[in-house]
Order: sequence, then structure tokens, then C-alpha cells
Amino acid sequence: MSTFHIQTEYSLLNSSLKLEELFSKAKENNYDFLTMADNQNLYGMYRFYQLSKKYDIKPIIGLKVYFHYNLSETNLLVYAKNDKGIKNLIKLSTLLQTSTEEITLEKIKDYDEGLFFITPGLNSFFENSLLKQERKNAYTYLEELKSSFKEVYVGLSLQSNELTSIAKEIVEIAEELKTKILITNQSNYLEKEDKVAYDALRQIDNNQNEIDSMDLSFLTKEELIEKYKDYPYVFDNGDALAQKIEYQAPFNQQVLLPKFKTKNNVSSSEYLEALAKVGLKKRLEGTDKNSSIYQERLMHELKVINDMGYADYFLIVYDFVKYAKTNDILVGPGRGSAAGSLVSYCLGITDIDPIFYDLLFERFLNPERKTMPDIDLDFPDNKRDQVIAYVKEKYGKDHIAYIITFGTFALRSSIRDIARVMKIDVSRVNGIIKRVLDDRIDYSDSETVRLLTVAKRIEGLKRHTGTHAAGIILSNDKLTDIIPLQKGMHEMYQTQFEATDLEKLGLLKIDFLGIRNLAIIDEVMKLANLNFKIQDITLDDEKTYELLSSAKTTGIFQLESTGMRQVLRKLKPSNFEDIVSILALYRPGPMDHIDEFIERRHGKTYQQIDTSIQEILDKTYGIIIYQEQIMQIASKFANYTLAEADLLRRGISKKDLSILENERKRFVEKAILNHQNEKTAQTIYDYIVRFANYGFNRSHSVSYAMVAYQMAYLKANYFKTFMTVLLTSVINNPKQTLDYIGEAKQQGIRMMKPNILYSTFEYKETKEGILLPLTMIKGLGNQIVKKIIEKRNQENFKNYDDFKIKTKDIINEKILSVLIFSGALDCFNLSKRTLYENRNLDVVLYGQYLTDYKPKIYDEYDLGTLIEQEFNAYGFNLFYSPLILFGSFKEKENIKDIEEQMHKDSITFVGNVVHIKKIKTKKNQEMAFIKTSDGKLEVELTVFPNEYERYIKTMKPTYYIIQARKDKNTYILTSMKEILGV
Repeated sequence: MSTFHIQTEYSLLNSSLKLEELFSKAKENNYDFLTMADNQNLYGMYRFYQLSKKYDIKPIIGLKVYFHYNLSETNLLVYAKNDKGIKNLIKLSTLLQTSTEEITLEKIKDYDEGLFFITPGLNSFFENSLLKQERKNAYTYLEELKSSFKEVYVGLSLQSNELTSIAKEIVEIAEELKTKILITNQSNYLEKEDKVAYDALRQIDNNQNEIDSMDLSFLTKEELIEKYKDYPYVFDNGDALAQKIEYQAPFNQQVLLPKFKTKNNVSSSEYLEALAKVGLKKRLEGTDKNSSIYQERLMHELKVINDMGYADYFLIVYDFVKYAKTNDILVGPGRGSAAGSLVSYCLGITDIDPIFYDLLFERFLNPERKTMPDIDLDFPDNKRDQVIAYVKEKYGKDHIAYIITFGTFALRSSIRDIARVMKIDVSRVNGIIKRVLDDRIDYSDSETVRLLTVAKRIEGLKRHTGTHAAGIILSNDKLTDIIPLQKGMHEMYQTQFEATDLEKLGLLKIDFLGIRNLAIIDEVMKLANLNFKIQDITLDDEKTYELLSSAKTTGIFQLESTGMRQVLRKLKPSNFEDIVSILALYRPGPMDHIDEFIERRHGKTYQQIDTSIQEILDKTYGIIIYQEQIMQIASKFANYTLAEADLLRRGISKKDLSILENERKRFVEKAILNHQNEKTAQTIYDYIVRFANYGFNRSHSVSYAMVAYQMAYLKANYFKTFMTVLLTSVINNPKQTLDYIGEAKQQGIRMMKPNILYSTFEYKETKEGILLPLTMIKGLGNQIVKKIIEKRNQENFKNYDDFKIKTKDIINEKILSVLIFSGALDCFNLSKRTLYENRNLDVVLYGQYLTDYKPKIYDEYDLGTLIEQEFNAYGFNLFYSPLILFGSFKEKENIKDIEEQMHKDSITFVGNVVHIKKIKTKKNQEMAFIKTSDGKLEVELTVFPNEYERYIKTMKPTYYIIQARKDKNTYILTSMKEILGV
């Protein structure tokens, strides 16, 4: 027995009933079956079905359908009786989520087969008619339901006095129309005390303070029996119906890989082999690489791919990568373990030679572990949608879909949302959150305790839906026949199941990642008119390694953080392998080995574990950095196949003691059979285990290093173009904008104020420097800028008044003011004060007819006003720094600008601190990296613990005389003295 009206957490903001908790309580109470009917969706259907098997409770899957009837909206509970019903339920849910037309009974009738329908027992046309004493309407409605659907039941709910008062009439009408009655005691939360959390969810959703007094908790069997004791036959009806419900195989769990249409109808495996062989020939042309090694590897990979049935998969990916490259869309060199496949390299899917870089195919596709291959693809973020549109066009709208994600209540957001419902002041909430994070909760404060109790209850609940950042689903069968869908972006479907569930169902997920860094590479190549492909650049460019060694890597993929730049200064990369290694090491865990790695890289001697594996570890100076090294050691030392070695790697990385001991035994036995010493085998196994958790996917590291190197190459060799494109990419990020402008200025690039006659939406490279865009001025959105440019393109602005006349319908005086103080109107050769005092736009209404009209001329504002107004125009100062005001002080104290001292071993300048990055040393002492500015240039200083304690901990937001000493390519803070009385 059970109720036929349970709504779970997937009825977003309308239930706090978590699936696992629901099944756990149902099992404790010996429930025979459980139902699920969320609002209009099947988001939780697959998880509900999986949990039913785990808890051995029969699932009855359904949803609540909202539709129009008799000029109002009402609803029905709809459940599947069998596999055909599941299919129709999926189609019905897709209709509800995607239809632009009104849903009516007529539309629902099309999906009747295999389904049964129940009046909900509350808040539907049937019960509401009876509550309004409109018995005839209720009777007619039930008649119409029975004539529309093969199997209809009447729901009975006694969850309020009003519903109890009409129960007798419900029974009478049901008996008159020979319709069986089922319990529909609605459940939206687990226990009675969860009502407060449920009420909060409803208020968050509706922003209303009305609270329903009805109990919607999930009742125990005993509570249900007691509540419905006057209608004992409803339990028999429910049990009898549940007996008839049977799902044999509701979810098709075989691989639903699309079939690739080949030329001349040759088999997929033959076509793949032919393409790969042609690709290999092209890849080897003009090289001295050993072709027999490549051909042997290629045939091995093709056999594995074909034996596992994945030829179509590779051809599908090959096809849309080919489309991208044919249509001038840059494709990333590789991502993840797919870069370890020679077939991928030969097809042009990747641009990483796996043999040259010592990458392993079995790390990507293991014949001893039946899983779908996973090729993730990178495209410029501004062209990703174009590739997806091609895939949609090729395979059809019904075969492709975006993937749903769910945003959940995190602890902080839970506290804030519940506090808003409880009307707790924001400043008090901030204090409560800080105490929670610091583990200093005041349990004597009843309001805080109540707030946190409710917040904890909703923490982790689904709050809203979103779209997976990269993934799409592709299917041979129509997705509308397999899974529930809803509206997605760009007139495409979106799945109602999450990615993990989709992959369990055998659906093909491909990640199309939109990468800003590829868009930067692409745009720099075009703006600089470079007539070579980025993948063809040499990996030994001197300028590039100079840039990397000096850590001038702001804007460079993976190499931009303060910590990474510190590592680069120490390492001083001089070859590509250095970049690959440091990307693999710069992560929590392996970070602890960075200093040792750098010391060994620069000549420190170290003890080899064993000469038999020396060749494998030489490249990384005796430290296991990559997962592939574990596989290679197992293969060489203990004669594992690479497929077996991959399973070993996966097993020991789980850190399960029983697995570790079993694998140890096997490793040692295989090593002895391979004529190795047992003691050495034990030592090597221990060494593998030590690094197993830290090892990084080398294929991924090489791929990332390639993108990083390509960006560094462009920055080192085409600096101005690179910075122009980089600045455009962060146009909405003030902090990064200031950082990048500071670096450009430091390298001697002139930053030019926006110019109303030439500036656009983006930064522009000119002979003189880099011209700023109009869009970085506060208050100038894209639409306003677009209209100004359209006017300008018709005929450029001749002077200030001509500008005002032509844009009078686009801008107001407030926008005109920020244009003035940004410097965008300096091109009219009038002082900012003259421009501002003549800003009245009404003048243009008559001024345009007066040929002798002249604006009144004023002297320029004082420096303080210009500094203040420029800040208002941008949100920061670009051309007028407050530090200019210290000119006479600097002259008196004989303090020079940073730029004039760059050749010295120490520098002294007047400046302020614009950014602090705090870290802790290995001894747990505080230190920092600070960015300072003298108003013209920025310089980064390292602040060691003593100076941190003395200067930074008590620092004020003011100006200082700052002294620093040079240490190779960095500066170390030595002193800071606050400037007073200036």
C-alpha cells in the first residue's frame, strides 16, 4: 500500500522530499510500492527507478499534468502501467515541456495507451467543483475523463476539513460512474517538522507570505490506515492496481550510437581504416619518423576500436571536426585521454602525435573495460554554436539535445534565502554566515538556530535547471522515443535527465567546449595576418621561452596565476616538456613535489628506484608525474599488457586496502614471472601506490601545454596584437582589464582613450598603440554604442555640435557627461569643461539652424576634478592617476618613476597597492604577492613573512614610498613608508 500522490525534490521549489530519504523511510515502513508524480516533468524518473531496485520496492512512475478545461487550468495524475506506458509518459512529458499551444484533454488522449489517470484529490476541477457545490460539473468532468481515457480512477484526499466534507460526495459520484477510488494523500516533504522548510521553498518560489496549513508529510503505513479507516477498500484498490503494474525493461540500456553514412555504403570499420591510413600518410610526409612503428600502432588501435564497435563514433567526430576546419573554425589540439589515440591524430581530430609524446592508447580506450570512448573537443567560444548547428542539421533535430543540469541550494544561498523569508536583516545574515564558516555558531540565539535548521534542510535541494556547459547527446533513434525532453537553446531540445543518467542509458555524450583561449589565438592570427597554421609553429622559439622564464604570462592559458608564475620563475622552462611537466605538477597533492622537481631539473642528483624503469622516469627526474608512467612501469617491470596496467592504475588509485593488497600480490607475482627480484618488486609497487593518487593524465597535460605554448608564442612575437585581442576578451572584467592595460603600458604600448570618431565595441590595434572601445565607458551598453556607430557610418561627426545633433535621440545628458570625462570627445579639440558646460542637448533643437552658433569656451578643469570624473566614467582611473598629484613631492624627494629605475638592482617609488594575493609558507607563516602602481606602471612584489607582518598586515588604503630589491626576474619588498601631509 501507498499513496498515489508523491512529489519529490524534482518538483522544483514545491517539494523538499529527497529521493533517497523517501525510499529509506518507505523501506523502514514496509511499503510495497512507491509512486512518483512530479509537476509536468520526469527529471527524477531514472533515479527513482534505480533506487526502487536498490530498496526492492515496486516503482509506479508518473507525473502531474496541467491542462486547460472549461476556461480554467486543472490537473491530473498520470501513471505508467507497463513499458508502453513509460514510452507514452516520456512523450507526454516532452509535449508538456515543449508545446507552444494550450494543452487540452484532446492532446493528452493521444498518449492513453499503457497509462492510467487519477483525479488528484485536491486542487483540481473535480474537487473544486464539489467544494463550490457544483456537483453536476464534477459529475460531467469525471464522465468526460472516462470517455477520453481507458483507465480512470478517482483520488481521495482527507488532508483538510474542506476535503473531508466532500469525501462522501466523491465516493457517491465514483460509485455512480463505476470508478474505483485510490488514496491520493499528497506528500511533498518527509516529516511533519519539515513543513517549515517546505513553506520557505514555496515563499522563495512565489515571493508570497501565505502559508497553507495542510499537512503534506509522507505518512507511515499506520498513519495512512488511521487517516483513511472509514474507507478501507481504497487500500485494496491500490494494492490490486499495483499488482498489475509491471515494467520489464523501461529503459533501453544498449549503446544507441548513431550510424555514420559512409561513401559507397562501405562498412564503418573499412571506411575508418581507409581514412586513418590516408591520414597517417599525410602526417608522416616530410618527417624522418619510423613509419613501421606508426603503422603497427595504427592497426592495433583500429582493431580495438572495431572489436568494441566504435568505428561509427570516430567517424561521427571526424565528420564535424572536418566541418569545423573546412569552415575556418579553429579546433583545439586535443583534450583528455583522446590525445593518446593515433587514430584520432590521423583523422585530424587531435593534433598531438601520441607516439612522439609517449602517450598511451589504452589510457583512452581499454579493451578490457567496456566503456564508451570519450573525445572532448575544444572550439573558440564564439564559434562553438556553429559546429553544434551543423551536427543538428546533419542528424536531425530529434536526434540531438543539450543536457540539463540542476542548480542546488548551497549552504550560503540556503541561509540567505531562508533569512529573506524570515525577514532577517542582511547585515545580520552576513555575520551569521561568517560565524557558520568559522564554526562559531551561537546556539543560544533562537533565531539563528531556527534559521540554520531550516537552511540545512533545504541545502542540496534542486533549485533551478540549467544547461550543461559543453555536452550534447546524439542518438541513432529519435530522442523523443527514448527520453523525456524540454525546450533548449537555439531551437534545440534539452534532456530532462542529467549527464550521468544519460550515459548509463547508453546514450552518446560529446563535449563541445567553447574555449575563450582558442578564440584569442584565432583572432590574433587573423589580425596579425599570419599565413601559417598555429599548430605548425616550432616548439623551440627563443622569445617564447624568454617570456615563460620571466613569468610574463598574464593572459596565458593555465600559466596566469600568481603561484604558477612564481613556479615559472624558478623553473625557467627551456623546452616544451618543461611546460607539460609543470602543468601536471601544479595541482593539490603533486604541488609538494614541485621544488624537488625543479632542483632535479637544474642538476640536483637523485637516487633511481631501479635501473629497469630508469628510462620511464628519466624525463621527470625520478618522480612519477603521469598516470601513463604507472602503466609503463607495470608493463615493463611486471609484463602487464597496457590494458591490464590501466586496470591496475584505476584499482590502486581508489586507495581501497583490500584492492591494494590484491594488486600488490598480483604485481609481485607477475614481476617474479618476468625474472624480477621480489624485494625490488615490493619497493616499486610501494612507489607506484605513493604517486597513484597524484598522477596526472599525460595526454591531457600535453594538450593543455600545447595551447599554453601557442598563446605564449603569439604573446612573445606579436605582443601588441595579442594584448589588443586579450583586452577585448575581458571587456566586462574591470580587474583583468586594469591588469592587462598595466602590462601593456609596462611594455611600452600606448593606451589611447576611446575616440567617438573611431572606437567600436572592441579594442583596436593602431600604429600609435591600442585604441580603447566605447563599451568600456560606464552607462554605454552595446545597444547605445551600436546606434552611435550606425549614425557615424552614415556620416562621421564633424564637430561637437554635429555629434549632439546626430545622436540627440540616442543619448541623454548623463551619457554625454561620461563620454566627455572618458576622453571619448577629446577629438573635438575642446577642453572637457567646455564640452561639459555646453552639454545641454536642447540647444541642438535650435542651434542646428544658426550657422554662426559657437559654444562658449572654458579653461580646463583642475587635475583633481579630472581624476574624480574619469573614475566616475570608467569605475577606475586610466589616464589621470591620483599619483600625479605627488609630482612636486617626488621632485623634492628626488624619487623617480618605476620605468626610469628598471635597470637598477633596487627601486624606490611613490605608489599604492592595487592587489594583494595572500598565501602561507610551509611553516604556516603569512606572506603575499602584491601588485603596486606608481600611476604609470605596475610592478609585482614578493612580500616575505617579516615584511608582511610589518607592513601589509596594518596597511591602509593610502600612498607610500615603496622600496624593493631585484632578485633575478622579480622584486622583493624591503620597506613601505606612508606619505603624510601631502
